[in-house]
Amino acid sequence: MAFVNMFNDRVEQFNLREENERLAELFSDEKLQEEAQWQAYSVKEISRLFSISEEEALKLMNCGLFKTYRVGNEYRASKKSVEENKKIVKAVLTYQDKKTMSVPDVMRILGLGKTATYRLINQCRFKTYLVLGKMRVDVDSFEDWYAGQFHYEKVNGERPGKKYGKTLSPLTVAKVLGIPRSTANDLMNDGIVEFIWVDGKRRIKRESFDKWYASQSKYTKVKEIEEVEGYVD
Repeated sequence: MAFVNMFNDRVEQFNLREENERLAELFSDEKLQEEAQWQAYSVKEISRLFSISEEEALKLMNCGLFKTYRVGNEYRASKKSVEENKKIVKAVLTYQDKKTMSVPDVMRILGLGKTATYRLINQCRFKTYLVLGKMRVDVDSFEDWYAGQFHYEKVNGERPGKKYGKTLSPLTVAKVLGIPRSTANDLMNDGIVEFIWVDGKRRIKRESFDKWYASQSKYTKVKEIEEVEGYVD
């Protein structure tokens, strides 16, 4: 009987020791989780910290810049890693706000629909970046592209093609002089006015046109150039 009691005592002691260890481990995990919550930022806190949407904050956390770990049923970013990389994030966000624009911005500036805008972007005429999972257009690159083409015009009336100086399309000359477009083309074909080629199309140099117009009396303007073009500058 004494042997049985001793065995039962040992089993009870073993079970008690196991339970104490389990409780200690459980307490330790809960404590770690509390510490983790205090030492880490949630998605919502990241959103407030950088003044961005929660969707953008989540993408920022998932990009690998911050050290993240799971606390309960959510992922949190280490406060230390966030603080260490705060300057980088703010630099990116500042660049995004001041140096790039969104696709809807391009749509609004050029007066294009979504499909036409993405078609233009996919032609790689200007630089684009992915910032927090969203496509952004480099402003300087866009302006440089705009100044070198005549096909697209901004809705605010800013003159395109500034890289080439002041030039006129044959259609503009035709409207200014009240003549057929073919006659305007003949001015170039006959070498009467100087022109340049841009994207496979001819454009008459404004200076050459003005000089020729002042030297002849056959044609009279029915409209001013500025009236026909409608540009603000």
